[in-house]
Amino acid sequence: MTPQISIIVPVYNAERFLPMCLDSLTGQTLRDVEIICVDDGSKDRSLAILRDYAARDSRIKVIAQRNKRQGGARNTGFDAASGEWVTFVDSDDWIDADYCERLLDAAVRNDADIACANIAKHRRLRQKYTIRYTREECFDDVQAKFTACNCPPDFYTTNKLYRRTRLLATGARFDEQIYYEDVKYLADVLVALGRMVTVPTTAYHYVTHRGSTVASRQSLEKQRQKYDAHRAFITFADKHGIKVGKKFRDTTMRNYAVGFVSLLKIKHNGLRKIYRLFDMIPIWTTPTR
Repeated sequence: MTPQISIIVPVYNAERFLPMCLDSLTGQTLRDVEIICVDDGSKDRSLAILRDYAARDSRIKVIAQRNKRQGGARNTGFDAASGEWVTFVDSDDWIDADYCERLLDAAVRNDADIACANIAKHRRLRQKYTIRYTREECFDDVQAKFTACNCPPDFYTTNKLYRRTRLLATGARFDEQIYYEDVKYLADVLVALGRMVTVPTTAYHYVTHRGSTVASRQSLEKQRQKYDAHRAFITFADKHGIKVGKKFRDTTMRNYAVGFVSLLKIKHNGLRKIYRLFDMIPIWTTPTR
């Protein structure tokens, strides 16, 4: 029997957070789900935890693979999915108990291809909403969908429910073996899929910690890949007539920082390089060669 929703969970060295994540998935008020967990070459006890949960809940399917990073793990999970709808949940995050039920109800009632939930970001003892909708609202226009998703700068793929047949028709895939794979994927999906509905009554809970992509140290490789992803999005947006404000056309090429304090950022905007002290004070602007 085809489940209503496939929940895809990429897992890598997540033993500290994985039980909370899995408890939130198995405890959904909508029971007709399959939970596809892809262990992406974890070196800790993540795979053992997954297998323990799978032994106790037949809805959980565990796939182990060599490391392909988050995009590769999501692709593997999507290929194994059989649900009418799919959603992505990272292994260090969790969702409200009524998350799947409310997103599915809104999507079906409004004949939408995408349903979006609120996002509550958790950092140590603090919580704040980075996406918070105040009403259920439908969007058919591409520009309106990007604005409602607050992208740029945010390219969250994880607070959304997608109609699987439409994803299959578009051939949407995550880039593998790179960081910031969400940028291209979400941009492609928002353009290719149809109506989107916002759901103000449930939330995706996003945890930032030292090991998360956003909070972990920005190596030269990660800085370069973030820059490449955002420059590619500017080109994509211009091609599809998506308006991008001047602020977001300044993409960071290099960031010299101590902890979370930026000392100097080098930004790229068209034919210019802009050097900004403390990311606030422009001290030099020069054409690129």
